[in-house]
Amino acid sequence: MISDQVSAAIGLFGVGVYLGSYAAVQSGWLRADRALYPLLNILAASCVLIELQRNYNLPSVLIQVSWITISLGGLIRLAYQRKSLRRWVANLQWRSSGRSVDVHVMRSRIYFERLCEDAMPLAHRPFDR
Repeated sequence: MISDQVSAAIGLFGVGVYLGSYAAVQSGWLRADRALYPLLNILAASCVLIELQRNYNLPSVLIQVSWITISLGGLIRLAYQRKSLRRWVANLQWRSSGRSVDVHVMRSRIYFERLCEDAMPLAHRPFDR
C-alpha cells in the first residue's frame, strides 16, 4: 500500500500535469488536436485516481474516469483520422500514375485544408472529405 504522503504527491503531480498541459494548449505551446494532449490528460487523471484511493470521493472519481474515457475517445479519433489520411495519400499516389508525389507539398495542402475547415462555416467548405 502507498503511504499517505506518496499518494498525495502523486495526486499533486496529476494536478500539475492537468494545469500544465492546459496552460500549454492555451499559450500555443501544445496542440490539442495531437495525441500528446489526451495522453497527458490520461496521465493526470490516473495520478489523481491513485490519490483518490486514499481519500475516496465519488464525484471526483467520476470526473477522473470521465477524463480518461473522453481522452481515450480522442486518441481513437486521432488514430482513425491518421488511417484515413494514409488512405487518401495512397489514393493520390495511385491517381498520379507513377509520377512522384512530393510528401511535403501534400502535408502543406493537408495543413492548409485543416486551417480552412476551422475558419470556414460548414456550408462554404470547398474541400471534399
